[in-house]
Amino acid sequence: MMVDETTPLRAFLTDEQIAALPDQWGVRSWAFESYLELHHDAANAALVPVLEGLRERWLQGFKRKPNAKRQENLLNCLRVILLNVMRVQTVDNTLTVGIPSGKGRLNTEKQYRPAFMTVQYHLKALALLQDSGLVRMVKAGHKQEDYAETARYALTDAGRDKMLVAGLTRKDFTIAKRDEVILLKDADKRLIGYTDTPAIKAMRANLRRLNDLLAVTDIGTTRATNPLTDFDADYSGQNADLYRVFNNGSFDEGGRFYGGWWQHAKKHLRRCITIDGQRTVEADFKGLHPAILFAKQGLPIPEDPYALVPGVAEDDTLRGHAKTTFLALLNADKQDTSEPRDFDAERHGMTKQEFQRSVRDAFLMLPGIFSTGRGLRLQREDSDMAEQIMLHFADRDIPVLPVHDSFIIAKEHNEALQQVMVAVFHKRYGQTPRITVSG
Repeated sequence: MMVDETTPLRAFLTDEQIAALPDQWGVRSWAFESYLELHHDAANAALVPVLEGLRERWLQGFKRKPNAKRQENLLNCLRVILLNVMRVQTVDNTLTVGIPSGKGRLNTEKQYRPAFMTVQYHLKALALLQDSGLVRMVKAGHKQEDYAETARYALTDAGRDKMLVAGLTRKDFTIAKRDEVILLKDADKRLIGYTDTPAIKAMRANLRRLNDLLAVTDIGTTRATNPLTDFDADYSGQNADLYRVFNNGSFDEGGRFYGGWWQHAKKHLRRCITIDGQRTVEADFKGLHPAILFAKQGLPIPEDPYALVPGVAEDDTLRGHAKTTFLALLNADKQDTSEPRDFDAERHGMTKQEFQRSVRDAFLMLPGIFSTGRGLRLQREDSDMAEQIMLHFADRDIPVLPVHDSFIIAKEHNEALQQVMVAVFHKRYGQTPRITVSG
């Protein structure tokens, strides 16, 4: 379990829900977490009369009262919305919560929410909280013809007083285990439903095993953390409950593991991560996707695939641009890409477009790899390798923290991790990959 201040997880990552972008007032937003829980006796006691008052207000509109189950559904929806807007106040009083409110979207995503959170009761709870003056809309969402908007919400001053927010910290909030850990998105990065298969059931069972181990693991840091400075812009209180995300409506694309707070930690903080009180190392496949492509082509894997781009070997900044540009071109399903971003043409003596061409030209020995969306299919391959690596150690009760194509483990298991990474890669592709270690 987490021992630091980084607790509940940001569950459903769509482009629209990545609400950590500043609006015109500089307000940031965290994504809505439908499995959020509160562990604070006084605050929970203060919530009881608030929820009861809201229920009575709702019941006044009925000649015949809804049954107990329906009333419970409403109370649960009210509670989880309030917990979300309470939680962000413990981080920064300018933070808001991005809450979806469109019927079409809510219906589509029902597989990924608690059973009580039906469209009817979620929307009724959101309206009641606003009508009662406890929650306010800070910014309306962008409306689309065929998809729901996500507006930003916050507690009002009255809500803060009634909910005893001043006495809470981030440690008072946790995340319950989610009902669904295998997520599928369409081509627009929107969550969609799917039908189970034996393969999906096996992935889900494996993920439950990994999460059960993480749940009894003490994952922390050697120093206190600040969510606003120690984490990237996509951080919104993630915990240690992992899930896999597949893309474009296909289980052949994507599949990487998300949900771990450490995945959003900046480099300086990643070096401070501990597992059961022990310092850790992070082992990384060097240039994993190009390495896989070289191996599949029957070509030897270069020491550093990105160094094939002219100038990269002498300039770390240019290497970073080469990596992001290569991966963007690999993932793109069309010719254009916005990478490299923040490219200093004067410093590097070439335009952004010229650098893009140099990246393409550096990999002519791998024909047909760019602008075909191939990257997501490679993600399915690397995520399956990640699953195999983590399960190897889970069989020995050794937790491993995935960061897509790298892995964090207690220092004493450093050599074993590298050996397993090499063995898993070699079994699939017949070559030995390069592994780098930090920490």
